[in-house]
Amino acid sequence: MSNALRVGVVGHGNIATIAQLPTLVTRDDVEMAALVSILPDPEPVKRRWGFQNAYPTLEAALDAQELDAVFILTPRSEHLAMTKTALEAGVDVFCEKPLATTAAGAQMLAETAEKNGRILQVGFNRRFAPVYAAAHDSFGETGASFCVAQKNRAGSEYRATFENAIHMVDLVRWFCGGEPVEVTAYAAGEDKWQEDGISALIHFDNGHTGVVVGARNAGGWNERLDAYGQMTSASVVAPDSVTITRPEGTSLREMTPENFGWATATETMGFAGAVHHFLDRVRDRGVPLVSGAEAVKTQQLLERILEVSGLPTDEQPGRVWSSHAKK
Repeated sequence: MSNALRVGVVGHGNIATIAQLPTLVTRDDVEMAALVSILPDPEPVKRRWGFQNAYPTLEAALDAQELDAVFILTPRSEHLAMTKTALEAGVDVFCEKPLATTAAGAQMLAETAEKNGRILQVGFNRRFAPVYAAAHDSFGETGASFCVAQKNRAGSEYRATFENAIHMVDLVRWFCGGEPVEVTAYAAGEDKWQEDGISALIHFDNGHTGVVVGARNAGGWNERLDAYGQMTSASVVAPDSVTITRPEGTSLREMTPENFGWATATETMGFAGAVHHFLDRVRDRGVPLVSGAEAVKTQQLLERILEVSGLPTDEQPGRVWSSHAKK
């Protein structure tokens, strides 16, 4: 297309390979202009996804050609510097969650995006998952009076709550609405940098209540959400089903039958929807559902939960990421 969006992608790890990259190549209005890779030979990755050029750094890519948008799909420690570089170069940015390693850093990036008139979206993909979106919509603008969001797994990892339970914090904010006014939270485990889990109770200024559970000593992977209010109950078993119950009856929506057995995580977990939403906002200049400013609020609430529970709110100097999570 003559008006194709010139897109750059920084990073091509596991999530990028199953989520953002497969979605980008389906768009006929996207030009895969630049790949940024630390590989000594990025040619196989470049060919696989149809990139026109490959560069060792984001700065090199921005110096060499004009880009309309950049996807920052790197480890979180690199998000702040790369996102700031792209925004100040006049490029719209999709950044994986979390936006930065601290809420203060995320706030700075949101302000940088606003100052430069750029679109900034953060990869809280659950908001675009069909089952979560259907449950959310069932409560309308009023939101859910009560919401319990859980993401449990067998085996912990470095800063497990910050890395994983942040999705549930974002969902509780989205479902309940309002601003948090009171937070109670407890962590489990002897290593505060690799906790066994967390539970949190959040009271919002509109009277709604949210509960977050992130157990990393569970028997297996499990993600679900239950919400109540306005004579409506919504139950999500992610990413497969959502049940909506009202006095007049119950409806069940299941992803696998709906997709004739071909449901994939790219679609059902909201990764594809998030990418499409961002690219559409780049074109129409609208505010993303999970803008930088919105993501900051989620990260600020998460930091409150970490502080109250006694967990660290910043990275441990010299600590290398590790995971004992089981699939």
